[in-house]
Amino acid sequence: MKTLAQIQEALRTKESVILDLSDVEIDSLTARDIELLQAEFGSRTLMKLPPREKEFMFWLKKEDPDIYDDLWEDDEEMLVSLSYLPALQKGGSGFAICELAFHDNYYFTKRHFKQPGLEAVPGILERAEKGAELSIGEVLMFEILRAPTDLWHFCHRYAVPLAKGRAVVHELVTHEWLVHLTRSEDLATYLED
Repeated sequence: MKTLAQIQEALRTKESVILDLSDVEIDSLTARDIELLQAEFGSRTLMKLPPREKEFMFWLKKEDPDIYDDLWEDDEEMLVSLSYLPALQKGGSGFAICELAFHDNYYFTKRHFKQPGLEAVPGILERAEKGAELSIGEVLMFEILRAPTDLWHFCHRYAVPLAKGRAVVHELVTHEWLVHLTRSEDLATYLED
């Protein structure tokens, strides 16, 4: 297992190294470790998706091949910026699907909540704290509150069929709980740091 010092040494000594870390190695990095790596090497450093996220991508390729192709085109290695490292840790949101060029994006942050959705949030949180069963839409809202979320990761995480997930988004938009921006250029102002 590579330590922070070993990762730094490899990145410093090799000119065009592509970082390849296991899920365990990524999970063992502290927030401070990640901050140090990102401060020194920045977004110019590329890394391979770790096994856990590759597993999701293989699911995506099977369940929604057009989205997979839009996302990766000819990138068989699935290389991403080091800036995604925190999202790739266990419990993280994964590699955000938010820049699709040829298909509708389904990426949401807290900024996508409309007033009726914001008003519903306390009730959703209260029900979640009590362990009450939440609807798929309420779970999606809860996940968006927790961290920026794309529909594909959400559906994979909760075993929700993609057609049902899209229908839930449509319901939330119809009830004016959520804004759905489908084009990546429109999403730019909604992306969170």
